[in-house]
Amino acid sequence: MNSTISITVEGMTCNSCVNKVTNAVSAVDGVEDVDVDVASGEVTVSGSQVDPEVVKTAVTEAGYRIAS
Repeated sequence: MNSTISITVEGMTCNSCVNKVTNAVSAVDGVEDVDVDVASGEVTVSGSQVDPEVVKTAVTEAGYRIAS
């Protein structure tokens, strides 16, 4: 079953940031699609049995913050 997760990421300012976050999140098991909106900071992830905490960890390991 596919699910969709949306998180808000702080610190993204350019297309390079989008690429870093997209690559980091795409490497998470089960992720099938990643959509990053640099203006709003919203990252939408869809896939099968994706763990939101693992996605958040991938984002922080890429050097960005999750909005509270």
